[in-house]
Amino acid sequence: MKKNRLFGFCALAALLVSSCKDSPNIPEVTTPEASEYSVWVATATGSYLLTTDEIMKDTLLSPANNKGVDITGNLPQARYAGYAYIFNGFYYLSNDGTRFSKHQLVETPQGLVFKEVDNYAFPSAFYLGKMASQFSTTDEIVFTSTGASDANLEKKIFEKDIYFMNTKDMTLNKTLKAQIPTLDYTVYKADGKTVDPTILNVTSMRIAGGKAYFGLFYYDSDYNVVSKKAYAYICDYPSMANGHIMSDDRTSYVAGHWQRENYSFLDDNNNLYLLTRGKTDGTYAILRVNNGQYEFDKNYLYDLKDYAVKGGDLAWLGDGKAYIRPYVIDVANKKIVANLAEMTGGDPTTTINLIQDGNLYTAVKTPASKWFIYEYNIKNNTVKKGAEIDPGVTQVYHINKLK
Repeated sequence: MKKNRLFGFCALAALLVSSCKDSPNIPEVTTPEASEYSVWVATATGSYLLTTDEIMKDTLLSPANNKGVDITGNLPQARYAGYAYIFNGFYYLSNDGTRFSKHQLVETPQGLVFKEVDNYAFPSAFYLGKMASQFSTTDEIVFTSTGASDANLEKKIFEKDIYFMNTKDMTLNKTLKAQIPTLDYTVYKADGKTVDPTILNVTSMRIAGGKAYFGLFYYDSDYNVVSKKAYAYICDYPSMANGHIMSDDRTSYVAGHWQRENYSFLDDNNNLYLLTRGKTDGTYAILRVNNGQYEFDKNYLYDLKDYAVKGGDLAWLGDGKAYIRPYVIDVANKKIVANLAEMTGGDPTTTINLIQDGNLYTAVKTPASKWFIYEYNIKNNTVKKGAEIDPGVTQVYHINKLK
């Protein structure tokens, strides 16, 4: 944040130092700026950002104290944090179907406020979709919207836009278009005669090694999945040429929705892993596309039917491990490394977790309906309890580092 609660103390320190300029025996001391974190939560009546300088200290984070910022009135559509991205201390949100806004927490004499500092109005419908986080820089973020074009029945394609936005002035640097094939057969409505306007749902986007990957499924006008195969699309990046659709019927359709969460990850060798629905209802499975290949790896299928996977934003943790709530898994060897539900004694529920300095931070709801931040040490495979969150909270969406 540009301003924070420490600024008053820093200003006083600066004043004292400046008054001693004539004394050569008193050195000027610069105090490093503390870290700042935010936890995006919901209650029965609204949404709040809870801020703290340390998420692992013994403290209570609550909308009722001066660290809770009510954002309910600002964000009718982003209330559930599905269309929100936090990057370099700013919140990027899609609010009303076209407007993409940049917000910041700002210190005022009345306390912290959530302030819009810039925005961009798209000419047509827009809600924030997938982020290419590894491509985002200080001055540019890379993302998609939730929607794609209507199917072009003549060319048999959907067009999916990738936006490159200048974060300094909220203008688009460029837009690339992925041309994703439609199904290779016609979908009809219940009467068997009327063609159904099949819709494309992109559930993940990853960019690496000169390739762009999209996990996707097709659904009809009644929001029913049309084909139960798992689909992914790959093309060259940034030319978007040489596109290829791949499918696999060993599992069901790819998991996920069109919102901010990604249901795929890339490992350290740029192999793509996609979370899919399993053949058994309510279960999941993982498929892999090896780096440089254009089909699913027929020798890899990790069936998670015996585990209570809850989806959410998949995260690559490094050292061969990934997080699929509530499990830490050894991806290549298809083994469960840790069950955070068992290790914490509660239910890890965070939609977007924080990964920092070799640790994963997530919010856990205990059987007694208390909420705590937990730190999972990736290397040591241990957990530690941190700050408590107000028990009146109904959901924790994001844990973010602001600075």
